[in-house]
Amino acid sequence: MNREPTPSDYISSAKPYFGRATIAVVVGTILAAVLAFVWPPVYRGETVLLPPTEEETGFNVSSVIRGLNVPGIRIPSRTGPEDVTMAILQSRRIAATLVKRFDLMKVYKAKREEAAIRQLQDCSSFKLGESGTVVVRVEDGDPKRAADLANAYAEELDRFNREIRMTKGRRTRLFVEQRLEETRVEMEKGEEALRRYGEKHHTVALSSDQLSSVESGARLFATQATLEVELGVARQYASDESAEVRRLRQQLNEVNRLIGALPDLGLELARLVRTVKIQEQVFALLSAQYEEARIVEARDVSTVEVLDRAEPPDRKIWPRRSLLILLGFAISSFAATGWIAWNVRGAGGGVRSSAN
Repeated sequence: MNREPTPSDYISSAKPYFGRATIAVVVGTILAAVLAFVWPPVYRGETVLLPPTEEETGFNVSSVIRGLNVPGIRIPSRTGPEDVTMAILQSRRIAATLVKRFDLMKVYKAKREEAAIRQLQDCSSFKLGESGTVVVRVEDGDPKRAADLANAYAEELDRFNREIRMTKGRRTRLFVEQRLEETRVEMEKGEEALRRYGEKHHTVALSSDQLSSVESGARLFATQATLEVELGVARQYASDESAEVRRLRQQLNEVNRLIGALPDLGLELARLVRTVKIQEQVFALLSAQYEEARIVEARDVSTVEVLDRAEPPDRKIWPRRSLLILLGFAISSFAATGWIAWNVRGAGGGVRSSAN
């Protein structure tokens, strides 16, 4: 009469394989231990940054970078300072700079610069924290180089921001400088015309109503000229669909509407006086803008606040020796168990015969 084999029957059939299985487990565990000790160590350098705000940089970072179309950096259409910072850090431009700065082609034994850049990018990670901070992590076999690379990302980000800010400041200064010179010439012409009119007609003073109308019109025309300058500057580094350009265009349209509603000054003297006053106010406003542009261009302050500077780590992040040894033991044990089960199953007929 046949009966189903019991667990003891299977154990009896497996006993001949226990010795070799044990040897396999021991060998697998030893190989894992050797691998854990010979595996090159990997260290992680970590830097925590506080991204620059628009107030700190002195301009709208997103608009400027999108307008300049910087090679190697792709900026999304809708961005904030944190998004721009992440895009710059992840860019090929920054990675290429660090590859040359640290001679990483030699470190990574890469034959081409592109391969070294990709390897650096694979070893680098950037995370945006909930509080707005940016965490930069770089993994490397040398603890000092790992920390230096993480800190270098912050330094290159700061250098890039300064270059962009200086470029914008220089463009603004040159644009305003040209308009300032044009306004000075127009103001001198207006003053000369007013002087000639006075000598010819022995000028009679304007009434209070006329003077008030002249001054109101002068302020509006000065505002119009200033907005035109700001719009011209903005269009040099931002697209026509950007928020800044749209805002300036709306303000200019509103001023033009108010100018269209101004009363017509039939008196030639009033027109001459208003022309001079307009040029005077425009010249004063442009002078202020010119000085501000010069300050922005020359300003050399840090744009990146480093909250936690990377220090050479004391402990490696990989390999974790205990984990590797445990993993080697588990894998070899599983393989040995499978090998025993396979052999016992192959000898299943013998198990049943012994159970009869």
